[in-house]
Amino acid sequence: MIKIHTRLNEKGLTLIELLAVIVILGIVAAIAVMSITNVIQKARDQAFVGNAIALKEAADFYIRHELTSGGTVQASVSYKALEEQQFIDEFKDPHSGDMLEPSDDTYVVITGESATAVCLKGSEKNLCTYNGAENAIPISELITANILPN
Repeated sequence: MIKIHTRLNEKGLTLIELLAVIVILGIVAAIAVMSITNVIQKARDQAFVGNAIALKEAADFYIRHELTSGGTVQASVSYKALEEQQFIDEFKDPHSGDMLEPSDDTYVVITGESATAVCLKGSEKNLCTYNGAENAIPISELITANILPN
């Protein structure tokens, strides 16, 4: 009976118990930070691919406009030309957070009457390397696995 009474009188935790709790919380926090960082990177990569698909869609509008107005369709159209002709607005590079300046380095390849490939160069990463060579990536291959650093 005396042992039970002394056990109930303990008020607080020992230093070892506090250290154990702090270590466990630190491990949980480290795992959470790594997981969240990974999720953020995947979201940025998916947004980058989304920008490439938006370029393809803008090129499709450009092609339809040229064909219906009696113009000729070039073999490729640049992000700069699409933005100047107001087929697409300037968009944000998800990896740097800055607006991606329209340039001729980013372009869409046109074959016949459709957009077939995209080369998107961001400030930190690009979607412009296919089969080991620097050229536009076919529309069907616009996936996050093809994003490479500049």
